[in-house]
Amino acid sequence: MSVFTSFIREVVEKPALVIFASIVLLGLCMLSVSKPPIQPYPGVAPLTIQAISQWPGRSTTEVEQQVTIPVENALAGIPGLQAFRSVSLFGLSVVTLTFNDTVDPFKARQVFISNLSNVSFPPGVTSSISPDSDATGEIMRYEVRSDYVSSTLLKTLQNYEIYKELKQTPGVADVSSFGGKVRQYQVIVSHESLQAKGISVNQLILALTNVNSNTGGGLLPSGEQQFVVRGVGLLKNIDDIKQVVITLNNGVPIRVGDVARVEIGNAPRLGMFQFNDNPDAVEGIVYLRRCENATEVLARVRSTVENINKHVLPPGIEVTPFYDRQVLLAITIGTVKHTLFFGISLVLAVLFFFLGNIRSAAVVAAVIPLALCVSFIQMHLWSVPANMISLGAIGFGVIVDSAVILTENVMRHLEEGGKRLNQSIILATSEVQRAMIYSTGIIIVAYYSLWAVLMALFLSRWHSPWVLL
Repeated sequence: MSVFTSFIREVVEKPALVIFASIVLLGLCMLSVSKPPIQPYPGVAPLTIQAISQWPGRSTTEVEQQVTIPVENALAGIPGLQAFRSVSLFGLSVVTLTFNDTVDPFKARQVFISNLSNVSFPPGVTSSISPDSDATGEIMRYEVRSDYVSSTLLKTLQNYEIYKELKQTPGVADVSSFGGKVRQYQVIVSHESLQAKGISVNQLILALTNVNSNTGGGLLPSGEQQFVVRGVGLLKNIDDIKQVVITLNNGVPIRVGDVARVEIGNAPRLGMFQFNDNPDAVEGIVYLRRCENATEVLARVRSTVENINKHVLPPGIEVTPFYDRQVLLAITIGTVKHTLFFGISLVLAVLFFFLGNIRSAAVVAAVIPLALCVSFIQMHLWSVPANMISLGAIGFGVIVDSAVILTENVMRHLEEGGKRLNQSIILATSEVQRAMIYSTGIIIVAYYSLWAVLMALFLSRWHSPWVLL
């Protein structure tokens, strides 16, 4: 008697152990099924990090020579780098690095930031790194809506109130905004007044720069108390700007208001956002952090939006989402459920048609949920997301192939008579074990490419050098 036959005999004679193992498998499946991130489609894009540098008013040649090339030199040689490209535009430099699949995103970003901090930028250059998201990270779009407020105020609320609340939501990588006008305090210079008073534009700029700051002082003792001394110089309104002293002319102070007109305006616009019948709307885009569960993060984002509308924004102003990925996720989940239900039902019907026994068909069909339980548990262990590819393309006929062979042979022995059910199962299994092993081996070879990809993902999770083989 072979080892395999002895194992089958032990299993057949101890049905309580089989039932217990099945219940344990179902319990582990229930715990694992909610763990993997749910995605409408798999994120196959490699890890990409961008260095975005702005130098307003500078030509493409200057940006290329003084910003892009130094950034490229600083970022070259990062471990795991796969592709390197850059683009230089008027006032803008974007350097994009693409990494291998085996690179840890957190470590890659740390090395990226560390190398970027070593670049000596010219005065006026501001550089930042792209958010920790991927190509499919956009999970919500919303409009900041109001019937009586200007787009300038809506843009201000988006940049300073709404952004702060949404960015603090766990799982959110970044929040981008489009449309609206950026509020700006503008000093409109009168050249005739400057010439008449002998003041240059540089003097005006220097005066505004120096005065707009607070200065810390020391402690002034007064009896048993001490008072903190500091100089408050931050400009708060238009009148403060007008009162800034540029210089003294024969002891007479010349102020900004004497040579210029101060007003509230908006920064030069580079684009607009139109939504429905509103030609100048304000839009926000919420990005999902890499490897987060979109369903859980979206629930938190919706809760944050509700709190913003109730407690943060003034009456009459609200955040109105017009795109929510949960709709797509719900369609995806519904499609997968539809596929699983009708797939199992169809297999059950076909088995009943060919086997002619509903009990035998049900036994074979029971293999499907147990096999799916093993799949969900492994998806949780290997951090494989649930999407249309990993769940919607399951071949139920392949899953029940060995079970069909075994069940047909068991039924043949029962129909011949003279044997009990347990004896028929043991004898039938011993007869077809070689055929089942070969058929299963053929299936494994056919799915070897998919197995290799999953194994590579598993090994890359632990950063093993064997993945390179």
